[in-house]
Amino acid sequence: MGFTLLELLITLTVLAALTVFGGAQLPDLISNRALRSDVNALARHLRYGRFSALQHGAPVTLCALNPKGRCENAWDGPLSLFIDHPPKGLRQGPEDRLLRLGPRAPRGVARHWRAFGSRRYLRWRPDGRTDGQNGRFTLSQGELSYELVITQAGRLRQSKS
Repeated sequence: MGFTLLELLITLTVLAALTVFGGAQLPDLISNRALRSDVNALARHLRYGRFSALQHGAPVTLCALNPKGRCENAWDGPLSLFIDHPPKGLRQGPEDRLLRLGPRAPRGVARHWRAFGSRRYLRWRPDGRTDGQNGRFTLSQGELSYELVITQAGRLRQSKS
C-alpha cells in the first residue's frame, strides 16, 4: 500500500505550513522559558533568605556584593545571601557567613528592585519580616515581564505584568 503523488504533496504542504507558522513562535517560546526560569530561581532565593533569617535567628541580607563586600545596585549580577550583623548591607568577618550565591540573570533578562527606602539590599529580620522594606522585583525580557512582590511581613507573591 503506497501513497499517491497527490497525497504526498498535500502532506508536505501541511507539514511546511506547520513549520513556518510554528517556527515563528519558537524564539518567543525560548525567551519566555529563560525569563520564567529566572523568576523561579529568584523566588527560591528570596524564600530561602526569609527561611534562613527564621532558622538562624539572625538578620539575612540579599544583594549583589562588590569585591569589598558592600552591597551595590547590580541586580542583574550574581546575588548573595548572607547573615548580616551591623552595619547593614556590608559583609564583614566570619559572623557574616555567606549562605548562598545565586546565579546572574540570563542574557537579555533585566532585573530591577524598587522598594520603600531605596536601599541597595533586601534584608530580613530574625522574625522573618523585612527591615521595613516592601517592594518588588521586576524581571523583564522584551515586552514580557514578571513581578515578585515582597511585603513587610516578608511574604512573597508572584504576578505577571
